[in-house]
Amino acid sequence: MYFRSFFFFIFMLIALVVYSIAFNLFDNTDCERYNHTEALDGGAKSFGSKGFVITVCGAGVNNSLFNGDGMERVRLTIFDNQGELLARRYYKVFWDGQPGHEPLKVSKKSIIYQDDKEQKDHVITMPPTRLEWIRARLPL
Repeated sequence: MYFRSFFFFIFMLIALVVYSIAFNLFDNTDCERYNHTEALDGGAKSFGSKGFVITVCGAGVNNSLFNGDGMERVRLTIFDNQGELLARRYYKVFWDGQPGHEPLKVSKKSIIYQDDKEQKDHVITMPPTRLEWIRARLPL
């Protein structure tokens, strides 16, 4: 009885690791060709006395014939001054809308970004929490 649940746990753990590796290998975000850091008001920011670097990179607009939505999948990443990844989020941007996609909203304690597919704003508290640090390393 216990062996069955143990093997199920091991199987699920291996499946999560394989999924995580595959997700990170096939991430088609290209920061050289589709760097939207300046356009979306990223770059070096300071919150309190700590400095952070915010980058926004895309993968190009998806205009595929069968599943294209005209939106670009972008990756928002937050690093500390030493270059350690603190937070990572993926969301969709629709560039052709009026009045256009809104840049990041930076306040004293948070960063707000808009997901055009869901039509809602999402918040990352600054500095990012330990949960954000873990979430940045998982493909969820």
